[in-house]
Amino acid sequence: MSKKSIYIAGKLNEGELSIVELAKELEHNGHKIIEKWWTKRKLPTPYMDNYNSSSVAANHMINGAYNCDIFILFTGNNILGAAVELGVAIASTIINPDKSVIIIDQGSSRQSVFYAHHNVTYIDSIDNLKIMDWY
Repeated sequence: MSKKSIYIAGKLNEGELSIVELAKELEHNGHKIIEKWWTKRKLPTPYMDNYNSSSVAANHMINGAYNCDIFILFTGNNILGAAVELGVAIASTIINPDKSVIIIDQGSSRQSVFYAHHNVTYIDSIDNLKIMDWY
């Protein structure tokens, strides 16, 4: 099994497992988390009043979502930024059709029509992620 570059999007502590815990487990399994946005200093708001820091962070996150082998989204309420990252990840499958885009929806949010995109795998738990061959 080859090791993957992974980008994780969503709220930090949404649902049954936090993003931090999942990232640690994936790294323990030999994968690389390509943008650990949660380890950076919290961005000041409002974002447009802090344009320079917001612009740098947005570029890093977009590059991570675009360039990863596997994109994982934890759904939840108020995930505007993560929804943009999801769009970038899905769009990047045009040039990288082997990319996996995985939605982990634990029933806490509205669904999007984009969850039905042919490059998206829609699951309802971390357990279903852990049984995937690459994990």
